[in-house]
Amino acid sequence: MNHLETSYKTHDNQELYLQAWMIDSPKASLLLVHGLGEHSARYLHLVEKLNEVGISVFTFDGRGHGKSAIDKPTAYFESYEDYLKDIDALFGKVKTYVPGVPAFIYGHSMGGGLVAAYALKYKPVTAGLILSSPAIKEAEGTSKLLIAVSSLVSKYLPRLKALQLDAQKVSRIPAEVEKYLNDPLIYTEAIPARTGYELLQMMRFIQKNASKFALPFLMIHGSDDGLTNPKGSELLYEKANSTDKTLQFFPGGYHELINDLDKEEVMKLIVNWISDRI
Repeated sequence: MNHLETSYKTHDNQELYLQAWMIDSPKASLLLVHGLGEHSARYLHLVEKLNEVGISVFTFDGRGHGKSAIDKPTAYFESYEDYLKDIDALFGKVKTYVPGVPAFIYGHSMGGGLVAAYALKYKPVTAGLILSSPAIKEAEGTSKLLIAVSSLVSKYLPRLKALQLDAQKVSRIPAEVEKYLNDPLIYTEAIPARTGYELLQMMRFIQKNASKFALPFLMIHGSDDGLTNPKGSELLYEKANSTDKTLQFFPGGYHELINDLDKEEVMKLIVNWISDRI
């Protein structure tokens, strides 16, 4: 397994940190899109399992995240559309690096929402998507007033720290929560207003266009996820037009299923689902 690190200049001149774990004679490739506040190096245990079955994995730290952040992580980005352009450019690179084999895209949390929005807007040629705890629907009971105010705050105070996420809901394993809280590359402060507003726009777009979703997908969600709404996964699964679609709920599961109590079962499901489509 060759580990490569490089950087990529985006359409608007931002520099993103890229890394890949390449194997000789891969049977497939996968682009992995991490979640809000975190970074791409947290997926190494999943990457190793994917490498073992012949899949080369490419990933990046998104705008304002991890090693792509200029000084320290801020989780700030101007527009989710910019993020989709990044995904499109990088998925193109993956296909150039590993030509002639099936190419998959994996997205977790915010990354799951972005991958779903990317699939709807760009209609990429892919063998399938894996959506882990995707951000598709806002939390139950989010007030209309709060949503209306968020557009004003996003416009005039875009970097205002507006929404605090509860790190205790990441995993039922206390050591995983500790690791999350002590990782200097993870942003654990309140989410900037603009980022929150853009994610709301992204979710609205997916909800509105869910019936046009036609790509093969595996979607996984913990039933007790307190950070992304499991009902969003149900909505996309029910409305999607895909002929090959799977939704698997993990009873009692928290947000990061590959770092939760069922992690071995979850990773096996992901690896098997991809292997069956190579």
